[in-house]
Amino acid sequence: MTLEITALKDEPVGALVSGWEPEEPLSPDEEAAIRQGLVDHLVLVFRGQAQPSNDALIRFAERFGDLIKGSEWFRDVEDRAEILPVTNAVGEDGLPRGTGGAGPLEWHADYSYVPDPGKESFLNAVELPPDAPRTYFCSQYAALESLPPETVERLRGLRAVHSITGYVKDDEGPEDYELHNEFIAKKRRDEAAGVDRPDIPEAEHPVIFEHPETGREILYVSRGITKQIIGLPRDESSAILKQMHKVSTAPERVYAHEWQVGDMVMFDTLGALHKRDAWDPSGVRVMRQLSTTC
Repeated sequence: MTLEITALKDEPVGALVSGWEPEEPLSPDEEAAIRQGLVDHLVLVFRGQAQPSNDALIRFAERFGDLIKGSEWFRDVEDRAEILPVTNAVGEDGLPRGTGGAGPLEWHADYSYVPDPGKESFLNAVELPPDAPRTYFCSQYAALESLPPETVERLRGLRAVHSITGYVKDDEGPEDYELHNEFIAKKRRDEAAGVDRPDIPEAEHPVIFEHPETGREILYVSRGITKQIIGLPRDESSAILKQMHKVSTAPERVYAHEWQVGDMVMFDTLGALHKRDAWDPSGVRVMRQLSTTC
């Protein structure tokens, strides 16, 4: 195979990758090119290849790190626990076939609520509805670089709580009731079948996070998951987070991806926050999601 990586024109992040053959193993040179492309562009759009099998998708993603078995936490285990089905489809029993619903997802970094958080993520479009929702990406390296030095010094050393427990507990009313209700329905199904799944964790991470491979620093907070800065009064923490959310998702740093069936988007989920539009729930969207761990 011959990989070609071309920066997306007039976009703050992103590059198009052509020539990927999912069923063929990557050569060392191809792997190195992809790694460098991710450093240079943060978001890589693989387009024009055949739809990868589950095994091929996992084999590709494993070249970049150990995979998180997130489908166990979200009670969506099917063929391979490394693949999280992100879909609003329901089965014959009326229960969700995956996680995600048809509502919007706020800005977030995948698995930031895990002690060893997500490092790279992979998102593959299997089925799309009419007027498919876009996914947006923005650089948190650039966000940190945009801050005044005195603000960076104030943030350095601070840690924050990352959590999605409001979506998955019976006794809490989260902002996104669709995700909450889906999860509780799957939990009841598993309890009735005697199936035990691990609890979704919470984690604390530095507000300024150092990438474990490149050593580059990132502004590591998100509107969807970061709950509070540790050691600060709640009002002060909320004010800082509100300011950082505004900085981190400044429109000039945002790339909006228009999906095509078969697209596989690989991105630095430490350094590039992402979010998703809502869509008409009568249309079905099926995605496969994977993440490596730090």
